[in-house]
Amino acid sequence: QGSISAPSPPSEGPSLLAGALLCRSAHDTRGRAGEMPTEKEGPQQAFDKELEKFKTLQETVQKSYEARMGLVSQQQETEMVKEEFDTLEEGATIFKLVGPVMVKQQVDDAKGNVEKRLEYIKGELERSDDLIKSQEKDMTEKQQVLMKMQQAVQEAQQSAAAAGAA
Repeated sequence: QGSISAPSPPSEGPSLLAGALLCRSAHDTRGRAGEMPTEKEGPQQAFDKELEKFKTLQETVQKSYEARMGLVSQQQETEMVKEEFDTLEEGATIFKLVGPVMVKQQVDDAKGNVEKRLEYIKGELERSDDLIKSQEKDMTEKQQVLMKMQQAVQEAQQSAAAAGAA
């Protein structure tokens, strides 16, 4: 029944708080040494529900990070294509892969498409960053709620133990 240390900042990726909190909530709802549940189990059950919500939020944040990484990868690939276009010789022929077929494309059209794609990816990255910030804020708030709830559970267990000893 040790206390939880403060988690790392959420900006470093999903927190490991759920793992630390699971150590406490993984116990069954019975008291020590197989005692029957007491009326003090309410805080533990509420804590377990909030912990599940927190874990779901963590998974959502992780998926958002993965989606953002995909966007960054697309942006890098598109930047490389743009750099290749900048080094093209006059009169060069550009082909675009459309399904299984290579289709000849005008240089100006190809450059315009790459620019539009870069603008689109930039907008999606900004949207993704805003979403991740919001999710991390929610996760931080949920961490605070969980720590308070865990304290309430521990206090209820100590009260029950003290009442049982009397």
